[in-house]
This record gives sequence, structure tokens and C-alpha cells, in this order.
Amino acid sequence: MVKISLLEAPICAGSPTLGSDQAFRSLTEHGIRAAVNEGIELVPMKHPVMKETDADPRLHSVDEVMAVSNRLYENVKKVLSEGSFPVVIGGDHSVAMGSIAGVSSVYGPDELSVVYIDGHTDINTEKTSLTGYIHGMPLAAAMGLCTDRLTVGNKVNLYGKNTYIVGARSIDEGEYPIVEEQGVHLYTAAEIRKRGITDVVGEILSSIRTKAIHVSFDVDSLDETEFPSTGYRMPGGMMLEEVETVVETLFATGRVVSFDCVEYNPTLDESGEDRVKLFEIFSRCQDMLALNGEEKE
Repeated sequence: MVKISLLEAPICAGSPTLGSDQAFRSLTEHGIRAAVNEGIELVPMKHPVMKETDADPRLHSVDEVMAVSNRLYENVKKVLSEGSFPVVIGGDHSVAMGSIAGVSSVYGPDELSVVYIDGHTDINTEKTSLTGYIHGMPLAAAMGLCTDRLTVGNKVNLYGKNTYIVGARSIDEGEYPIVEEQGVHLYTAAEIRKRGITDVVGEILSSIRTKAIHVSFDVDSLDETEFPSTGYRMPGGMMLEEVETVVETLFATGRVVSFDCVEYNPTLDESGEDRVKLFEIFSRCQDMLALNGEEKE
């Protein structure tokens, strides 16, 4: 059986909303081990409390964000080196800088693709961002397009041609040129509704040529009626079944080596219904990993 490690990335300072930093604690306290696998390894991280040494309105809370991203980078590298499968629980989506860098340090950017399931494109730089919040910059940072202050590991951990954004429906004007210039594959929520998720994910699979795939799942990719426990509720999003189709199809290739789940805010999930939805996604991922492991044996 494939060993799974659940890594905490306790940060919400990369966004303007509070609560997502509590996701790991909430999921573990409410039985994620029983829902997924009793033998799952938990890798907690102490939430840093920091004073900004050089406040920059273009990079809100940059010291705190980078402290978490750099620790996560080391944790992902360690887990992968031990032969375990890292599942990163954010936190806001700035943590993708750490997870992508960690996976890239093992496989290299030439052999790493990222499938980024998100209601946003998160490919702003500090120059194009309208808000200065870093959770909107992780893909640009991973491609080496941002200030060195956002560098984790190598300057370039990801190539645009190996990047697939799925479900975006809130895209800043300054992000479109970056997507085009970097050769990023963008599948908006509107395109998914028009073509169907099966067609879209089939096209993605036919395009990916790398040995390794990192899946980064932001719960705000889901429609606001489908998953309200996030600081970014937006209409016109994906349905849970569509996200499950993407995840299961990718995992079935046997090339997925790591997984992020971000922007879940347990303080907005009083009924626990959305937590159960996440447990179901994690469980399906584990089933696919176990199946792939059996086939390799």
C-alpha cells in the first residue's frame, strides 16, 4: 500500500480572509485518519508569528508567507525522499509555491506538470496584482516571473507549457498576457460547461508528457452552492462530480506524485458537510493510489 503523508501548511496571510489556516487541525480533529487511512502520517507545522521586516503593499505578509512556503518545501522533499505521497493541506493557495518547489526539486521542471484546479488563475506577479495578496501569485512565482523574494528552491520550478489551469472564472486583466506568453493551458469554467469535463480532461491527458504530475486543488473552483466553506464563494463554478472526474482520471495514470487541497475554511463549515466532501475526495485519491500500487506489484 502506498504510504500517504498529510502535510500542514497553516497560512491565511497570503489572502485577505481568515480561517483557512485552521483546515489541517479541523480535518485531523474530525477524523481524517479514519475517513482515509488509519496509517496516514501527519506532518504538522507550527504557525509562524512574525513581524514584517520590510512591509510592501505589493506583497502582503511576505515574510510569514515565505516562512511557511520554505518549511513546506523542505517537508515535501523529505516525504518524497522517504517514498511517501504528500497531501498538502492549506492554508491559502500561496502554499503552492512550497509544494511545487518541493516536487520540482525531486523531478525537475522538465518532468513536472501541474494541474491547477482553481476558480482563479493565480498567475499574477507583484507588478500585475491588483491586491498585493500572494495567494494570487504562486504559479508566476513557480515560473520565476516574480521578485526574488518569492523564490522557493530554484528560481524556476515549473514551465508554462506544463501548466494546466482548470475551472478558472475570475481572471485579472494582467494575467491573460502571462498565460499566453508562458504557453499555459487554460480551461475556464465556461469552457468546461460548453465542452464537458470528460472532453477537457481527455485533452489534458493527451497533452501531458512529463513523468510526474502535481495536482493543486482549490475548493473555490467549486460553485458557491456546491462548496460554501471558503472565503471565495463565486457562482458559475464546477460541480463536485466534475472535480472528482478530473482527480480520478489523473490519478489513474499512475503519474500523480503529490496533491494540494487549499482555501477550505472550517470556520464557515458549521454543519461539517463540506468536510465530508473533502474526505470523499481524499478517499478516492487513496483508492487510486492503492490500485496503482497493486498494478506495479
